[in-house]
Amino acid sequence: MAYSRWGPDSDWYVFWERTKGEADSAVTGKPKPKPEERLAVWRAKNKEMPSFTYAEVREMLASGDFSRIPGFDESSRTVLQECMAAFIQDVGRDEK
Repeated sequence: MAYSRWGPDSDWYVFWERTKGEADSAVTGKPKPKPEERLAVWRAKNKEMPSFTYAEVREMLASGDFSRIPGFDESSRTVLQECMAAFIQDVGRDEK
């Protein structure tokens, strides 16, 4: 699921990343454990394409420190907070 896509109004691509646990959960019919969920946070024209664990996303939201995200600047704070909060909410909903 994409929370932000590159385009005229955004230079961020933020999405819920598929992992090996995704295939495993399809077989068992159970959601992946939260620690296995990952959020990719990519900035256009940046060579780094990081993804962060559920715990890392929660920690960044709690602390307000997004400095580990390559390309982060203060003008991006709102969009990244919104994307991360939606990811946390969606992971919780998927677990039910």
